[in-house]
Amino acid sequence: MASAVVVAAFGLLPSMLVMAPASGVSTDPEEVISQSPLARPAVGRFVRDPDFSTRIKRLSGRGSRGGFETPIYSQLQAFSTDRRFVLLAGSDGYLVRTRRGGRELPLTTDPWNAPRWDPSKRHAILHFDSNEDSTVRVQRTNVRTGRTRTLFTFPAKYRTVLNNQSFDEVSRSGRWMSGMVTRADGQSTIFVLNLVKRRLTVRTTVHSLYQGPCAPDPDWGEVEPDWVGVSPLGRNLVIQWQRDGTERCSGLETFKLKGGAFVGRVYDGHQHGDLGVTRSGKREFFMTFELYHPSGQMSLGVRKLPGRSTVSPPRYLTLMPWGNGGHISCQGPNGRCLVSSGGDESDGWGPFEQELFIQRLNGAVRRVAHHRSSSCGYFAQPRATWSRNGRLAIFASDWGTGSGDCDGSERSDPYLLRLR
Repeated sequence: MASAVVVAAFGLLPSMLVMAPASGVSTDPEEVISQSPLARPAVGRFVRDPDFSTRIKRLSGRGSRGGFETPIYSQLQAFSTDRRFVLLAGSDGYLVRTRRGGRELPLTTDPWNAPRWDPSKRHAILHFDSNEDSTVRVQRTNVRTGRTRTLFTFPAKYRTVLNNQSFDEVSRSGRWMSGMVTRADGQSTIFVLNLVKRRLTVRTTVHSLYQGPCAPDPDWGEVEPDWVGVSPLGRNLVIQWQRDGTERCSGLETFKLKGGAFVGRVYDGHQHGDLGVTRSGKREFFMTFELYHPSGQMSLGVRKLPGRSTVSPPRYLTLMPWGNGGHISCQGPNGRCLVSSGGDESDGWGPFEQELFIQRLNGAVRRVAHHRSSSCGYFAQPRATWSRNGRLAIFASDWGTGSGDCDGSERSDPYLLRLR
């Protein structure tokens, strides 16, 4: 998964006056909307955010019982294709709930690795099997029947799947998936799998890249990818490296889905971001938190896929205060992304402070809710994602309690947003 965005202290400018609570949707990127009090909702009950009028429902109360339950990640689609079910991660493992009533389905998810919805099926989850044996399988589970079917078994020399690097979305057609597996000799291998023809079209070891076009890092040697995915329209393999820069095996690079030849570099960093599709449905982009805006402020920006030999130039969209970076989800409607911002009210309330808002590619924003989470530790970070039709979103929140030790013991719950 993508690494955390660099944060820095931010002080309010004298001209930034705190506004009274908004009575509805705000589209002003400079408005400072302070957070009004709101008691934590009861499980299963919709309430209205007093500052944005958005309806919010607490889907589960596991956080109140000492655990956590949250959407897996902003880059992953949490809703099934018909929006009846929600895929979550909890302190007891992966689980699926009904979206309306919040009922947990009786599924055995312990053997699952890297689950994500299959966009080509109504109620199916794609996942790898467990790493308890030396066989790597790609499987599909119907969440209504509980039936699991093996779609592809890797050749015997591949022994384990690398979970985090293999956790990005499949193509929107459901045809392509990618990730990393380890061979019997310990070599980490980047792969692309055609799920329709059920065959591997790319098998490239990380070591072979450093024996060829990539130079090992002088301090860290052969740096591995942070995540490996497929572009939304199924046009390219996308690799996010942990190393920044414009040398090979750095930044966000794209490759051909057949054979794995290098195509271009989209971005030279590794801040949080997500892959999306333009409103026309014809082009792909990467949205991230840009660190080098001429103004000196952080900015949301987009870069075109598949990239260039050095890097795609950024197109800046919306300035944000330093410290308000968070997560980005472009899993909803074409041409827009849902942003979860951070912030610290102790240094003054600024624009987008602890908010969820929609960023359009034309530069317009729609600010929809305060997430009210302390963001204390990973599982208290909102990591909001939203349905493909844009009418539902889901985020994690400990509702400002700051409970836990910020080390994975956070007590957070999933919250649904109903968007207009």
